[in-house]
Amino acid sequence: MKKLIKPASVAFYILMALVFFIIGLYFAGYIGAGRNQGLAGGAIVLGYGVLFGGLAFIGSFFIAYHVAHKWIVRCNWILLVMLAIGYGITHYRFLQNKKEKAPVETNPPVKTTTEPVSFLSTTASRSRLLKTSTKRGNLSTVSSSAIGLGFFKPNFYEYPTLYFYGNINWEKGVAEHSPKDSISLQQNQTGGFDLRSAPPYLWPEYHNTEYGQFYFKVLAVGYDFIKVEVNTKTQQIAYLDKNAGELLYWPSFLLQLNTITMVEEHSQPIRIKPLAHAGTVAQDFKSLRPLSVQGDWLQIALKNDKNQTAATGWLRWRMDQELLIDYSISQ
Repeated sequence: MKKLIKPASVAFYILMALVFFIIGLYFAGYIGAGRNQGLAGGAIVLGYGVLFGGLAFIGSFFIAYHVAHKWIVRCNWILLVMLAIGYGITHYRFLQNKKEKAPVETNPPVKTTTEPVSFLSTTASRSRLLKTSTKRGNLSTVSSSAIGLGFFKPNFYEYPTLYFYGNINWEKGVAEHSPKDSISLQQNQTGGFDLRSAPPYLWPEYHNTEYGQFYFKVLAVGYDFIKVEVNTKTQQIAYLDKNAGELLYWPSFLLQLNTITMVEEHSQPIRIKPLAHAGTVAQDFKSLRPLSVQGDWLQIALKNDKNQTAATGWLRWRMDQELLIDYSISQ
């Protein structure tokens, strides 16, 4: 029993646990144990490392008891070399991954087909109305009149840099892709945001750089990624990390608005029920506020000049992929 508490034996237990912990991590990565598991992926991979390290630690006691002491010493040197190699590879991969995800500083070219990056500065544009065009673009495979699934609102408080990805594999996670571009904001002393860098083609549905508010039209949603429109003029697309902000499907987006307005070319009466043949509401109003969403219909409160609800009714807010109402986002 004395040989079990010799320094070489104790070092053997520790080295076995550390080496097989690293082996467990790489084994989990090889079999894809944490793939497409979101936030749980890291815990799953870590679990494999703990399992391998724990079994090796227990097994090392039996090995130390039955193997001659000189072989334990030799095994310690082998394990030490393996540990150094494993750590070196892991550290190198970490530095490479960090380098790939570093913000990409871009300078706008002298001539561009879109607005230069300066349009994002607070002095150039404090706020812009979010509207959906009814005209079709010549550069797009997606009609500009298609309203999409909703909007993506990045969280620049927690993620100061928003990465853009291209040609993704929907079956793989964000960590297995390299970003192609990025937009980076930095909080200033007043609590607002200053623009650090952005691609010259960026023209979202809505932006207010000072408040860190950006809205991108969402075209497709996956487990880790979302497909968005990064330029509303050319319908250029990119892919974003879905966890880097808030995904607002149309019902959620509409219900966060204070007011909506009717569009002249889609004039329609306010109805008492969400039916095309239902009776109409005869009530004067100053503004309309969304209350609930039921399919293509939006229940609204008719507000008077004192901002009191005079009546409620229903409007059709979309038909197929065309928006029938208008709205604005204000801080």
